[in-house]
Amino acid sequence: MKRRTFLSALSILPSMLISCGKDEFPDRPTIITGKVIDENNKPIVGIQLVFGGYYLKGFSPIPTFDEIVETDKDGIYKISYIVPRGQAYLKPLGNTQYDLVTFYDIYIWKNNVYEKMSSSAGQIINGETNTFNFQLRKK
Repeated sequence: MKRRTFLSALSILPSMLISCGKDEFPDRPTIITGKVIDENNKPIVGIQLVFGGYYLKGFSPIPTFDEIVETDKDGIYKISYIVPRGQAYLKPLGNTQYDLVTFYDIYIWKNNVYEKMSSSAGQIINGETNTFNFQLRKK
């Protein structure tokens, strides 16, 4: 009797594992796109942006992924990634010409104006296309 119960429990284990995995990965990738310009509205080439993720376990965020993308000659970037469970973020890193820590402030397009950015671009909706446009201004 115990053996039969054990074997029946083993038979449902794979379906439990598959259903757990479904919650962790959406059916569609999250697409992040946008443009980076300077204070004169000119596109900036080669700005790196990090698209990453984390989930909270207890009080600590645990990183799940980090992908870096660069702007092209028109200042445009696009990245597509299947985001695992948790939260995603986007943050401009700059490049050798644009030191975003010391010499430039980052502004993000919100409500039809550029507003000074805080820590990250804002809410990213996983499995959808999200657009974030940035402007870099000298401090």
